[in-house]
Amino acid sequence: MQPTSGTPRPHRSPDRRGLRAAAAAGAVLALAALSACSSSGAGPADTAPSAEVVPPDAAPTGDEQAALDAYTAMWDATVAASHEGGGTTGDLDRYATGAALSLLNEALRSAGETEVTGEPVLAPEITVDGGDAQVTDCLDDSAWNLGAGPTESGAGPRRVEAGLTHDGLAWRVSELRIWEPGTC
Repeated sequence: MQPTSGTPRPHRSPDRRGLRAAAAAGAVLALAALSACSSSGAGPADTAPSAEVVPPDAAPTGDEQAALDAYTAMWDATVAASHEGGGTTGDLDRYATGAALSLLNEALRSAGETEVTGEPVLAPEITVDGGDAQVTDCLDDSAWNLGAGPTESGAGPRRVEAGLTHDGLAWRVSELRIWEPGTC
């Protein structure tokens, strides 16, 4: 899958037959929303980036593409793990580290055995500055049934902010903040 900045695309899971453990994904979103509410900032920062932002209609290249691939692979691994159930984290540590990995691992472990169906749609935009990258996404999880009961129908997509670092070998998501529905 070759992500393009700003272009919504379905999130694909390698195994759609064993769709279980959706609460993992719901817990990810709930925990991320709680961490967003408890952080020192009141909302998304309105600061101008010091690096070039890849416009939605421009195809990312080089570091932008590699960082964007790591971000989308993190979501692929998260969705796959939530569908597998049992608190498995699969390949998540290949694409996430630090606070982002801790948040997603804890959510997957605490999710239980709830059936998950569907998948989210991502629309990321990326900014790269040396060995750091920032992704701003508008995640539409309306078709991603997380098995956590009634969804907030019509609430709208969620803003997602991710910080990535390059460790000398690969890009990994190190910070992850998922806002409430309707924030983008």
